[in-house]
Amino acid sequence: MAATLELDNGEHITYESACKKDANMINEATYPGARRQLFQKLRVQRVAIQDIVRHHLRLRDEDSCIVEDQWIRGSFNVCIPVEVRSAGFNQSLIFRCPMPHKLAEAKYPSTVDKKLSSEVGTYVWMQEHCPDIPIPRLYGFGFSDNRHFIHEQRMPFYVRLWRKLQRYFRNYLRYPILSQYVFRPACPRLPTAYMLRERIGPNTGEILSDTWNEYRKEPVRRQNLFRGMARLMLSLARIPQPRIGSFEFHNNGTITLTNRPLPCSVIILENNGSPRTISRNETYASTEPFIADMLTFHDDFFLANPNAVLSMGDCLGQMAVKAMLRALSHQYIQRESRNGPFRLQLTDFHASNIFVDKDWNITCLIDHEWVCALPAEMLSVPYWLTGCAIDDITDENLSEFEIVHQEFLNIFEEEEVKMAPTNPPAITRIMHDSWKSGAVWFWHCITSVNAAWSLFDDHISPRFLALSTDSEEVLSQYWCEGSMVAARRKVAEREEYVKQLQVLFDKKAGLSTEGDTHS
Repeated sequence: MAATLELDNGEHITYESACKKDANMINEATYPGARRQLFQKLRVQRVAIQDIVRHHLRLRDEDSCIVEDQWIRGSFNVCIPVEVRSAGFNQSLIFRCPMPHKLAEAKYPSTVDKKLSSEVGTYVWMQEHCPDIPIPRLYGFGFSDNRHFIHEQRMPFYVRLWRKLQRYFRNYLRYPILSQYVFRPACPRLPTAYMLRERIGPNTGEILSDTWNEYRKEPVRRQNLFRGMARLMLSLARIPQPRIGSFEFHNNGTITLTNRPLPCSVIILENNGSPRTISRNETYASTEPFIADMLTFHDDFFLANPNAVLSMGDCLGQMAVKAMLRALSHQYIQRESRNGPFRLQLTDFHASNIFVDKDWNITCLIDHEWVCALPAEMLSVPYWLTGCAIDDITDENLSEFEIVHQEFLNIFEEEEVKMAPTNPPAITRIMHDSWKSGAVWFWHCITSVNAAWSLFDDHISPRFLALSTDSEEVLSQYWCEGSMVAARRKVAEREEYVKQLQVLFDKKAGLSTEGDTHS
């Protein structure tokens, strides 16, 4: 039986299939072991988890607090169900811990804490400014350096009163928002950061992805979903932001828009070896430098990834696309809005983060860790609404998406008019213009993990001139000085990567690496 590698999702892959993957499978093969190691550390700390929950909820010794055995694993976090039973509090909670091996923590220490800081900042912002967005209640959180913050409701009356007065005067003076979370030391220490939040159960709804394929073409459910999604997007985007970036939670309980913009694609690529192009607290007052840095970030990942190319032709094609994206970027920047205002956007808005009722009305939105203030032109109709990967939206799939796109945009406009009846629907116009000009595909190239080449060839290049093999070879030379040297190096890296992948599979099979090789 052929040797296989275990993947992070629990599936197994053969050598032949692994060779065809764009991702660095040698790196991804380390995830299951790292995950098991983290889980083991957390299971050993079950008593500490219970003590931390007690600390946040101010439970008595006789109150019941049980860490359940069935844990829920996501792409970036593990969710540990906790059942609490006491005289004044009976509820199921989620003790949610980021997984350091999925967040580039080993290469860039404190990334986990920065990620949690950004997510908490988003939570606080939404609690203050978006009460119409249904989100789980956040009871508290802690960082890996043993800083713990509890909800002020659990504090004495005089503390709550003092903070209420502070909040009033800070709002009046337009100081940074003071959250409802207060620093409170705790003795137990965990190997990672955490959040303690309400558990969303069947009484609230079910995850959209569970019924997506079955009902996505049913008109009534789909319109209910589109209306709910439009309201969420508009609620976040309605308050202009002065900079491109993410929120940051500070030790004094305030939040500011001072963290780097952190779409989920950035952390995925950093975790796969990309050098960090945008420093920790770098934000942008203008669109152009943000685009330039994001393109440089993708260039750096291309150079760092040993599995970036399949052949010399593939390499030159990717280099040509990278050169053209930079050359054409000015076509997609709106001069009148390049210096803001910017809009808060969900960069990980998918069916597994949305809870709905039986009619697909949205009942809860979970996981807000990748919300950023970005150029308004980046707002778009979610690409997954026709059930396709973004690089599969071509030909018949594109025709289907165009219909769904227009349906969503019509509903979006109706909701925007309801939200601000005296103003023209400005955000809808931006999204319409972006679709009409093809800018939507450029922005997807900026934020995509691995689809930029396909998106450029399918949607951007045909608007100008389709690239031939000869033109790709010429244009690739404008990507960097000594491009042919770089191309030969990338091809050599791919060959070495395949050899190392073979060694990994041979070890799995218990074979000597000095024996026969795969063809």
